[in-house]
Amino acid sequence: MNVDFFSAFVGIVFGIMSFSLFLQWNRKQQPVPSHEHIHWNPLIERRGLGDLITRLNHITITVSDVGKSLSFYVDILGLQQIRRPNFDRHGAWLTMGNVELHLIKGIPVVPSACNLQVGHLALETSNIDVVLEKLRALNIDVYQNLSLTNAHKMIEKNKPLIIQYFFNDPDGYYIELCNCEVLIEFAFSQKLFSKNIEYDEGIHNHSIFTVVQGCLHWMKNIEKDSKKELNYLLKNTIRTNEVDETKFSNILKRREIYGDLIQSCSDEDIREALLQSNNFIPLTIKILNEKYGHRKVYQPYPFMKNGKIICPKPFLIE
Repeated sequence: MNVDFFSAFVGIVFGIMSFSLFLQWNRKQQPVPSHEHIHWNPLIERRGLGDLITRLNHITITVSDVGKSLSFYVDILGLQQIRRPNFDRHGAWLTMGNVELHLIKGIPVVPSACNLQVGHLALETSNIDVVLEKLRALNIDVYQNLSLTNAHKMIEKNKPLIIQYFFNDPDGYYIELCNCEVLIEFAFSQKLFSKNIEYDEGIHNHSIFTVVQGCLHWMKNIEKDSKKELNYLLKNTIRTNEVDETKFSNILKRREIYGDLIQSCSDEDIREALLQSNNFIPLTIKILNEKYGHRKVYQPYPFMKNGKIICPKPFLIE
């Protein structure tokens, strides 16, 4: 019996390709809901209870008046009320489509800060301009976040700017509406690398022997006492006579980051730390952290309310 091995091989390959095409076609016929696959990366390890948890079921907030809050979330935000079993407390259940919102009568836990760096519920929209018009028509005070990210530029040149509007529910809880699909694409894109990031501390030249030596001792002989460690590093680092202006300029960019250490530091202290560290950024930050780490200044970003720019006051956390 003659066996045509080439024909058999071609038949097997054709069969595998046909089966693969069938599987792809079958997946398209049964699409998975977007929230099932957009926010998961199966290649990343899930730790702890990760393999046992399937999804977020609900978020609960305590409200002073269930009826008033229910009216707001249904009539203003458009959530749907769903059936709620009997409990020993008043409340209501709503659905946002992919997660539930549970209201419980009680004492509201509302952020007291007069800025937008607060806990909030974020809802996504693909018609951000229409949303703003409707909110204004409903006489809702709207705050616009003026802290912009460059995520849209890093994906494609024609991506829309990320816009975030905030407003309050009857108890003062913050609600955000944004065109968040741009952020989702940025967070899960496989095409982005660190070279796309505009911020850079300018660490390019590590040729100075004493600085490298100090860094090696820092990594290998870490002491529990941070102050002793810092003194040891400074002792083994030669002070420079000139500040690297590029590195100084890049460090100042960190002042735009809410709660960053550099928001607490004066220009003079940053320059002095650069001189002490021989312009070596990790040691510079360690020097500044020793001086300011126990009491940090937080400068919230400005936001716009009813056409006016509001500049929140900085505050101190010790």
